[in-house]
Amino acid sequence: MVLNRAVDLSSCDTEPIHMIGAIQPIGALVAVDAATLTIEYASRNTEAYFGRDCADLLGRPLSDLLGADNCAELLAQPLGPTMPDLLRPWFMEVTQPDGSAAGLECYPHQHEGRIILEFVAPKNGLAAMWEEDLVRQRIISELIRPQTMTELARTGAQIIREVTGFDRVMIYRFAEDKHGEVIAESTVREESFLGLHYPASDIPDPARRHFVLNVIRTIPDINAEPVPILTRSGLAADASSPQPLDLTYSKLRAVAPVHVEYLNNMGVSASLSISLISNDELWGLVACHHYAPLQLSWSRMRFCELLGGTISALLQSLENTVQLRGSIQAEKTAFAIESEARAGRPLREVIEAHGGELMEQLSAEGMILRLAGETVAIGKVPAAPCDWAPLSEALVNGVATSDQLHALLGHDAAGGELAGAAMMELSEDGSDWLVLVREAYEQTIRWAGKPEKLERRAPDGTSRLSPRGSFALWLEERRGRSKPFTAMDGEILRITRRVLFAMNSLDRERAATEARRKAEAEEARLRLVLLDSARDRSMGELASALAHELNQPLSAVTNYVNACRQELRNYGITIPEEVAGLMDKAVSESSRAADLMRRLRNFIGQGEIASEPIVLHTVIRQGVELALAASRGAPPEVVFDFEPGPVPISADPVQIGQVVLNLVRNSLAAMEETAERVLTISTRRIGGMVEVSVADTGSGIAPEVERTLFEPFHNSTTSGMGIGLSLCRSIVEAHGGRIGTRPAEKGAVLVFSLKVQEDADA
Repeated sequence: MVLNRAVDLSSCDTEPIHMIGAIQPIGALVAVDAATLTIEYASRNTEAYFGRDCADLLGRPLSDLLGADNCAELLAQPLGPTMPDLLRPWFMEVTQPDGSAAGLECYPHQHEGRIILEFVAPKNGLAAMWEEDLVRQRIISELIRPQTMTELARTGAQIIREVTGFDRVMIYRFAEDKHGEVIAESTVREESFLGLHYPASDIPDPARRHFVLNVIRTIPDINAEPVPILTRSGLAADASSPQPLDLTYSKLRAVAPVHVEYLNNMGVSASLSISLISNDELWGLVACHHYAPLQLSWSRMRFCELLGGTISALLQSLENTVQLRGSIQAEKTAFAIESEARAGRPLREVIEAHGGELMEQLSAEGMILRLAGETVAIGKVPAAPCDWAPLSEALVNGVATSDQLHALLGHDAAGGELAGAAMMELSEDGSDWLVLVREAYEQTIRWAGKPEKLERRAPDGTSRLSPRGSFALWLEERRGRSKPFTAMDGEILRITRRVLFAMNSLDRERAATEARRKAEAEEARLRLVLLDSARDRSMGELASALAHELNQPLSAVTNYVNACRQELRNYGITIPEEVAGLMDKAVSESSRAADLMRRLRNFIGQGEIASEPIVLHTVIRQGVELALAASRGAPPEVVFDFEPGPVPISADPVQIGQVVLNLVRNSLAAMEETAERVLTISTRRIGGMVEVSVADTGSGIAPEVERTLFEPFHNSTTSGMGIGLSLCRSIVEAHGGRIGTRPAEKGAVLVFSLKVQEDADA
């Protein structure tokens, strides 16, 4: 029973064409053991080249065939294959059984423990050197002139066709999906293949591998009968043999049947392929077709190999130049972004400012930036919000691209207008990213025939894929896609992403540092608020206690004075007017002191201010007089330097007087031990404020004291409880002013400010 097996869609991609076990009938092959130089393999046609049957050669030393001198010369040559391998001829003579000498062109190489020697008949006669010189001149004058890859390919195709005489010379360029496009053509035929696309399956992976390893491949006659290579056991040395021969670097390797069928379907009888390699990768091919058998001399093929290498080098140079320009432009933009971001400008603003450059470099029509929880859109972007998670799942090294958003996102991203996107991840957690979007690009691809292979069923029921049978023009309309993202786009994305990721990390670090700073400042502020609250509570309790304790003796003083006055009257003593005045002052000052204590208690405990229009200079003088009256030392020289004219102030006169009293008392205490004792009180109006300064010629303020000068319970003098200046600060700030110190060459200067009446009303 015959089983129907499924078609193996990858059969062409796995076919061991390097172990085909045969050569083309344009030469002969002998393979020897590299250690013993014993002939292990020979093509069946050796008699035509050496006059000796292959069966007679197998198992014999190579010296029996070539002679000892030739064997010695062989071993002295570099036999290892190069990358890629080039044609390296060895011109030699062998003695045939009849004693005649036969000149041969040999291409030897060593691979996997064997030395493989391929022999071809040299071309008779001298080479037409003048033709070669003309071609060399054209290479110098025409081939190196083009500035674009298309121009270079067109010139190269023309020169190669003239050198080889093939009916058609095409230059393919492979796309990233491995399909090829004819970008240049020189032909004598009427039909043109220029601009046609050929599917990737036309050149399977094994064939591509050989094109990378070998620059040139000639097939003079597609339908010529291949010559089998035999082993010492008499079997063909193909993949089914126990001892297959690896022909990876063979110049005469036979043509795979599937390729024979392919070329026959195209009507081609002879072909020549020259690999175009750029940056160590297969960039494209020079495909030469002839519609009748055509065999080039090996010297001409070596010249074609040189042409192919020259074109490859020039292509690589042009391509590298284009890539270098793109990379330099991307680096310039990246440098500008980094410079501005490091200077402190927010990254979001920097990216917006350079959005046009980023979109131009990547041929994008719009961009969407997600940064720090905010989304910014520039240019043409999807009308409805998109879930970019599927694109982020495809990230590789922080970058992902797609030219089919519909297939990726599962819906129409923007009504068909936008079809491609590139994403750059800008943070480790994936929350920050930049997406650049491309418009849909409608494209009509001109295929050389429908790009599917054909299924053929053998008589035994097995199935295999055969090459396409038709190469008639077949059009494919591609819609819903953007222009594909190239390797150059990938390099630009890598450069841009590197700097954006770094600057976003810097921004995040700055934000974290600022957040920590604010948190620490807020924590410190709360600690001070709690401390001030505790101190205010303590001062309020102290003020209440002092007021309670002092009110009784002050009331007693008033009562005693009034009682003395009454007793003197009871005894009929007439009180002198001066004494009566002193008694009245004592009663008045006692009442004033009691009122002062009450107001201070209310201010400290409840923050109450009894504002009223005051004459500032009068209040200042009263405060100074009280301080001087309470001082036990000799009074200093007092200088009043007031602002001319009245200064309208609305304030609590008792509390402002208390501020002046405290400041002057401190100044008097500071001047107790100094020889020069001058107290200067001045006022200056500065804008909407009036500034009051108290300057002395005392010992000054020590640096370690100045830091806590206005904090409660820190003594600024050698006596007291340390609440005087703190109370002054509280009173001044409650009136909307400020208090502090000012540098002085001698002594100390304390300054406080108050709002003038007009500004207060406003």
